[in-house]
Amino acid sequence: MNTAENASRLYKEAAYTLKNGICRRVVVLAFWNEGLARNETTTDGLEIKRLPTVLHRYKNAVFLRRFVLLRKVVALLSLFQYAFDCIQTTRRLNPDHVSCHNAFMLPVAWAAARSTGATLEYLPHELETERAGLKGMFKRITTLIERRFIRSARNVVVVCEPIHEWYRSTYELDNVYVVRNVPEQAAVQVRPVPEGSFRERFNIPEAATLFIYQGQISIGRGIDELIDVFSRLEPTIAHIVFMGYTEGGYKDILGAAVQAHSNIHFQPAVPRDQIVSYSAGADVGIFVVPEVPLNDRFALPNKFFEWSHAGLPMLFSDNLEYLSGLAREGSFGWSCRFEEVESKILEICDTDLEPFVESVRRFAAPAVWDQDAKIFAHIYRQPLA
Repeated sequence: MNTAENASRLYKEAAYTLKNGICRRVVVLAFWNEGLARNETTTDGLEIKRLPTVLHRYKNAVFLRRFVLLRKVVALLSLFQYAFDCIQTTRRLNPDHVSCHNAFMLPVAWAAARSTGATLEYLPHELETERAGLKGMFKRITTLIERRFIRSARNVVVVCEPIHEWYRSTYELDNVYVVRNVPEQAAVQVRPVPEGSFRERFNIPEAATLFIYQGQISIGRGIDELIDVFSRLEPTIAHIVFMGYTEGGYKDILGAAVQAHSNIHFQPAVPRDQIVSYSAGADVGIFVVPEVPLNDRFALPNKFFEWSHAGLPMLFSDNLEYLSGLAREGSFGWSCRFEEVESKILEICDTDLEPFVESVRRFAAPAVWDQDAKIFAHIYRQPLA
């Protein structure tokens, strides 16, 4: 349900299965958008086929921008077009497995698998029916789809233990496995970054504690609140770098904040094999949000392990229950109520971080993709049904 430009988990899965001879060929079907290649092969050998739809072809047309109802009709028709093209393309590819990465596409993946005799594998990247922003009719439809089709999948692969337990108990499944969002071995080495460290580039005083927010920069991720907090902090005490892809106008929002406050900085997203090296230029990872759905309470995102390998202690809002628990139990981080973030930041700025750094490095040592991804040999090498 996207253009597969930033699908790091999918890229890692494809690279691992191809490198280790588990799969001979891996193809992802995604949306085409203007400016993107229809057919692309990554350096790891993943083939991307982007399928055009009427909506994406004419999304900037005046008549679609002017008539909202017409745009909705075209969007619905485009969804059916995309589903049909996915099934037809799958039939031409004739794969052994069809892997589905979100709940809404399960009926399409099921039909594609049935039409080719392939096995269906379900690999949701989060707790699909409890995602942030999923509500109303779309939430009810997604829940109905997942409940109806999940038992058609031979295996379900999720990202952390709480989500594993939720899927097992909710759907009474015994075929659920965990592959965490850990980095690849080659990506966890800290190397000098091309542009120089954050402190050098942004003229950050050595005495100031440098926090980093990392990942998607969009609504619902606490970005506005963090900007507000750091705008009140003295540049001699605390700085923050926002690193990642911006969505929904946040490029302009961050740009204005950077211009107005000398302790707020922006780093555009970097290649995944350089994320840990860039992150290591900060002192503390920070991820705090005012309100979270069940999915985020259970979340174990990429940034957690990238910060771990970068040697960063972490601050989480306590409503991110699983992350907060791991940080506290491992003695490499803190949690607080969202309303207390500013005071907690000031407390951290007066804390000796070295014991926390030592603890997080011990935690990070075994947390690499090459270990967790071994389960893919079981997933994709089982005798075909």
